[in-house]
Amino acid sequence: MSLFLKPVGVMLDSLYRQRGLIWVLVVRDLKARYRGTFLGYLWSLLNPMLLLGVYTVVFTWVIPARGQVDVPFPLFLFSGLLPWLFASGALLDAAMVLPDNGPLLKKVVCPPEVFPTVTLLSHLFHHLLALPVLLLAVTAASLAGFMTFPWTMALLPVVLLLWVLTVGGLVLAVAALSVHFRDLKDLLHNGLNLLFFLTPIIYTLEMIPVPLLRRAILVNPVTPLVELYRGVVLLGKVPPWSVWVAGLAVTLVSVALGLVIFGRLRETLAESV
Repeated sequence: MSLFLKPVGVMLDSLYRQRGLIWVLVVRDLKARYRGTFLGYLWSLLNPMLLLGVYTVVFTWVIPARGQVDVPFPLFLFSGLLPWLFASGALLDAAMVLPDNGPLLKKVVCPPEVFPTVTLLSHLFHHLLALPVLLLAVTAASLAGFMTFPWTMALLPVVLLLWVLTVGGLVLAVAALSVHFRDLKDLLHNGLNLLFFLTPIIYTLEMIPVPLLRRAILVNPVTPLVELYRGVVLLGKVPPWSVWVAGLAVTLVSVALGLVIFGRLRETLAESV
């Protein structure tokens, strides 16, 4: 147990002491992302607005959605995509964050865990900016009579915390492993594409006619997290306790896995990038 707790304690203490540097690097990352653009940070709002607009047009007039959904399908799809885009974007960037910051990692006394943390916080920032778009769309749909406003949205901070911790654990693991296994980014890209279709983002579990496939989707660790997020932010239903337990279990396993892997490889990262 001490072999596990010691590297974890060292890493968490390091992150706390480097909180100022982390903030500077997050701001640097955000500025670099929008450097040279005319609208700058407004793209963080415009991108989800355009995405929601396209889904509304396509699934309302071009390909009318059919299925067991009690809310407007574009909102159903959008509420599932938002956390997925946050997670997948952070994981793909994590696969390159240490090699990309190799010179800084080698020349400056900078703990390696700083960089995956910056990646996580940068993507969380974009996710938080997209939430007002979802809130306004849900409010408009409620006022128009298409759905009932989900007051369970008050539980969103709890669900979002589970997402952040889960993604944070995976980001640490991916960042460390990608230094030693350079093929990980390509494997991760293809794996995420497959996982997307095995997660109830563009469909509900009730839409799946094959029982075996439905069971496979139920054991997908991302499924309870998506169900929690969509349940509180859109459907207005407090998910069953079994879904909360499953989501918490996924979070704990992810955090433990990330801390163990990164803690074991931490001392070798600066030499290997």
